Amino acid sequence: MEVHHPHHAAHTKKWTAYVLEFLMLFLAVFLGFVAENIREHAVEKTRAKELLKSFVIDLKKDTSELNQLQNFRKNYRRPRLDSFYAILNTPPEKVERAVFFRLLKRIGGLRIFSQSTGTLNQLKNAGYLRYFSDPQLLNHISDYDYIIQDFKADENIEMHIQYDKLMFLLKQNIDNNDAYSTYIEGRVLSGQGIKPFKPDVLENIKSVLIDVMSHNQVVMTIQNESVKAKATEILNYLRDTYKVE
Repeated sequence: MEVHHPHHAAHTKKWTAYVLEFLMLFLAVFLGFVAENIREHAVEKTRAKELLKSFVIDLKKDTSELNQLQNFRKNYRRPRLDSFYAILNTPPEKVERAVFFRLLKRIGGLRIFSQSTGTLNQLKNAGYLRYFSDPQLLNHISDYDYIIQDFKADENIEMHIQYDKLMFLLKQNIDNNDAYSTYIEGRVLSGQGIKPFKPDVLENIKSVLIDVMSHNQVVMTIQNESVKAKATEILNYLRDTYKVE
């Protein structure tokens, strides 16, 4: 018995159909890539805007902190340094003990600039600078960081003169019993007359004190104004260029 198998005609696609499928697949992948890039760009743009707003807040905090620091140096620290220098030029037997030790304690206090570093650290260390292609803005950020570091370097010099030189010399040459009564027991000393300094020690103390006064009244004032001026310049630039207040 003869069996006949049906013959199925082969269904072959034209080459144009393959090309069309390839183009459609390529277009889908390409559009997905474009959409992802657009999304990432939108996210980065939003993040950049947030960083700029945060940076503005930090700059305003820095400016406020610098104003307070300048007020401290001018209206608190300077009068006490001047008064203490006057005491060093007064015969020791005529110096009021209570005044001397009160001033000695007060000139030992030194206020340091507390910078708002959050945004600046993110910009420097977390790679967020890639969000910005504005070379002028990048220069502003770099300049501000440099000025701040210079400011802190002079603060460290001031601290060295203050504590490693002036306070060290004073503590080596005062009456320890009076110091104990003042700082430990909290008693207010009465009467006049302090332990006299040796002439060479006194001149050394006065010389170092002048350095402290110069740093407080000249060097750090100039540095303070420099940082504030740069912060103000950046704030104006961000307001005018990016409309960030």
